[in-house]
Amino acid sequence: MPFSFSLRRRTSPRSLLRDDWTVRDFASVGVPLVLVLLILFAIWQRFDAEKASVRHNATVQQENIAAVISENLTQTLDRGRRLTLASEIAADGGRQAATNQLAALIASDATYVRVALYRNAPPCTFLALPSANGHDSTAVTHAVHGHPPCRTAKDVLLTRLLPGGEKLSRLPVVISTAYNDDALLAVLDLGHLLQPYPNLDLGRSAVIQILDDDGRALAEQHADGAFVIPDDRRYAQFANNTATKGSLAGNLFEGRSYLSSFQRLKRFPFTVVVSSELDEIMTPAQSGTRLRFLTTMTALTTMIGLAVFAFVWGISRQKRIIAALEAANHENRALIAGLEDEKRHAFVMAAHDHLTGLTNRRMFGELVGTHLSRAKRSREHYALLYLDLDRFKAINDTLGHHVGDLLLQTVADRLRSTLRESDIVARIGGDEFAVLLTGLASTDDVEVVAAKIVEQISAPILDLAGHDVHVTPSIGIAIFPRDGHDVGSLCRHADAAMYESKRTGHGKYTYYEPGFSGDRERLFALEQRLPRAIAENELMLHFQPKVRISDYRIIGFEALVRWQHPDFGLLYPGDFIPLAERTGLIVDLGNWVTESCCRQLATWMMEGLDTVPIAFNVSVQQLQDAELPQRIETLLGRYKVPAERLEVEITETTLVESIEIARQVLDGLEKLGIGIALDDFGSGFSNLSYIRTFPVHRIKIDREFINDIRNSPYDGAIVASIISLAHNLNMQVIAEGVETLDQLIHLKTAGCDEVQGYFFSRPVPASEATDLIVRSILVPAVMVPESSAPPPKPFPQEHGRKHDGETPAKHDECIVTEAQTQPLG
Repeated sequence: MPFSFSLRRRTSPRSLLRDDWTVRDFASVGVPLVLVLLILFAIWQRFDAEKASVRHNATVQQENIAAVISENLTQTLDRGRRLTLASEIAADGGRQAATNQLAALIASDATYVRVALYRNAPPCTFLALPSANGHDSTAVTHAVHGHPPCRTAKDVLLTRLLPGGEKLSRLPVVISTAYNDDALLAVLDLGHLLQPYPNLDLGRSAVIQILDDDGRALAEQHADGAFVIPDDRRYAQFANNTATKGSLAGNLFEGRSYLSSFQRLKRFPFTVVVSSELDEIMTPAQSGTRLRFLTTMTALTTMIGLAVFAFVWGISRQKRIIAALEAANHENRALIAGLEDEKRHAFVMAAHDHLTGLTNRRMFGELVGTHLSRAKRSREHYALLYLDLDRFKAINDTLGHHVGDLLLQTVADRLRSTLRESDIVARIGGDEFAVLLTGLASTDDVEVVAAKIVEQISAPILDLAGHDVHVTPSIGIAIFPRDGHDVGSLCRHADAAMYESKRTGHGKYTYYEPGFSGDRERLFALEQRLPRAIAENELMLHFQPKVRISDYRIIGFEALVRWQHPDFGLLYPGDFIPLAERTGLIVDLGNWVTESCCRQLATWMMEGLDTVPIAFNVSVQQLQDAELPQRIETLLGRYKVPAERLEVEITETTLVESIEIARQVLDGLEKLGIGIALDDFGSGFSNLSYIRTFPVHRIKIDREFINDIRNSPYDGAIVASIISLAHNLNMQVIAEGVETLDQLIHLKTAGCDEVQGYFFSRPVPASEATDLIVRSILVPAVMVPESSAPPPKPFPQEHGRKHDGETPAKHDECIVTEAQTQPLG
């Protein structure tokens, strides 16, 4: 950590202050100064760029104006050149036509104020508009004879100003003709040609000039509108420059520096020059530059002053905090040491179980992976053991979580004392522990260790918070590498072996076998498909009849659910009811059973059969749902089934969770007219207050009292007492699990009202139940003593209610259950 490193430097206040003056503080002054200089340089470069941009823009504007004036002058002279055709017309005798040509020129172009056509031979003046002037002919004669006409593109001759009061803005030009050396004299009004351009925003010093090829000024137009023809003023810089256009800077007028842009005419001996004084062009940029420069310098000066002030203030502040830094250094060292201790403690907490102090699941997986990597390079044996405490949940719920925690700590201590230091012990959750036995010389040693663990943990625990507790472990064992080559496979196989130990008994250990995984995979597949089975009607109902003893008439059915699995075939409740309870699908399954019973009753009623009530079990979750009566009422209305044709069966354990809610639900069902039966009476708490306070109409005696009623006088007495008690409370009594004639005779003698069991019929599908309704009476096939009758045909044994190898599944945890029976014979 950078912070902790800086705190551990051994520095004195004097050395700290010296270091600040020699490095940090001089740098804090020098760096701002360098930055200021760089900023000034950048600003200066920016100012130069702005001035260059202003000059460039002025040059572009001047060049554009010079190009426009040159183009206008070229077009004007081109029109005059076309009039030289008038000399050919006159030579052919068309004097009038030539006159019309000249007149049209003057009328259409205000730049031409006079045109005259001269012959080389006397008389000179041939045609003139307006009237001829002798001076003109003399000038033309002088011009023509003094400058023989050329046959090139520039066949225009310039003359001096004509006498006779011509305006200064008028310029006479002589244009040679192609016929007999004749000449055309044209007087141009340059003031009219340049009239629009002074209005442009070129500045008060702007000048537009027209020069000849020798750089002699022929005309000047100033920004104030004044038109000047200088006397023999010549500009050598333009005469000596052979470029057709460009820009020059220099002293043009009265020793002042001007920026000039020129444009030469391609076919005529003229050059157009547009000039403006440089100071006037650059004044706005320079004034703005100076203002920004002063503003920037002021801001930078202020910043530097503030920086220097901050520096001085910082130095004085450092002197005050040096002592505090020394004290903070000691505090930080103590803080770092405390943080290191907390880090070690946090690591221990993250890697160990907070209750027992054993390694937790995550760290156990990492340690096992490390040992297995080492085991691949050695000949020693390793074994993974999974332990689960039998009946821990019952102890925890009965004696309290505090006692459960003390029990887990005691088991952890016994595991530590039993195993070697090289072995790894972990609590992986709840009451499950895992042990990795390392470096065993033989696999036979695993059995010795497992037996010792069972012996140590199974020893009674005395005075555990005032209670004597006895608990046994179920252990599953997976051997490396026989049962797996990695952590995941070994854990799965050890877990499967552990569940096999719980299924087959308590307080024992079991080695993993390949078939164990198949059972676990089968349960997992059933758990994944159960929601789909409920939604897609893979379930079905079987019906077992209830027979009245007095006349053997069928007075009802008990609906028992089956699952027609596409892969595993027909499954009984013990295969999937525990899964439904564990996954929370028991309510959905119960709703499906209720609706299926209503649908079947509606079907029988439509067929005109004399229906009897159908009983179905209600789970503890359903009995805690206050909306259950309303939901059943909705189903009865939908299928138009009388409420008297339904009966719900509950167990004593379903009433334990919340007696008040259960009473409300049962009262609501009774108001609808639905019968209520208390199932498995005598197998639970046998609390008579349930019979007294709850609306129970019928009691079902548990099969445990029926199985041995022939040989056990105690069971017979208990059954007789239950029947007498129920009759005194105006309740009907039904015995379930009747399988023999002797059982039937004992029950009839004791006054039992109804029976249910394989002696009369096993649970049958709906189609066979329809036949039973039609028959209505089930007379047993054997009504003679069992000694003289042939043994009845045995029925297939169905799955019972024991689903986890430890405790039977009570009705409060199952939707429907059926008798666990043995085949007859």
